[in-house]
Amino acid sequence: MGLSLASMKHRKNTIKHNPALSGSPQPGDGEDPLYDLRKTHGSTSKFDRKAAQLCSQVRHALEFIIPDVLRDSDWDAMVLDVRPAPNTGHLLVLLQAIDGLHEEDCLRLEAAVFKKAGLIRTAVAGSTQRRKVPTLTFRVVPR
Repeated sequence: MGLSLASMKHRKNTIKHNPALSGSPQPGDGEDPLYDLRKTHGSTSKFDRKAAQLCSQVRHALEFIIPDVLRDSDWDAMVLDVRPAPNTGHLLVLLQAIDGLHEEDCLRLEAAVFKKAGLIRTAVAGSTQRRKVPTLTFRVVPR
């Protein structure tokens, strides 16, 4: 079971260039880090694939759920984006009214969606395969 020196590979000590420390512009420079999915707590250079996957699943589910839930009301809305806020335990859902609404109408639409938040969260739980369903916060973006 002994290892001979001939069977061991030699590791070469090299200094690797770190582009994150360079003075040249990098992708993502000038963007708001709050809305960047690639940057999560603890790791700034690693893309959080699971968070992006969950947001995509929830968005796909909400594209069918939101119009169905708002069918009985006077409002129609579509899902613009789903983002972790601040992590995947709490998601921010950005909605936009199909018809252009004024700011006070956006608040009324937000209140109508908030009233149905429990029903929406239950439907999201049925469509995503997770043990714990994230809390959803809805924001209506004016057109």
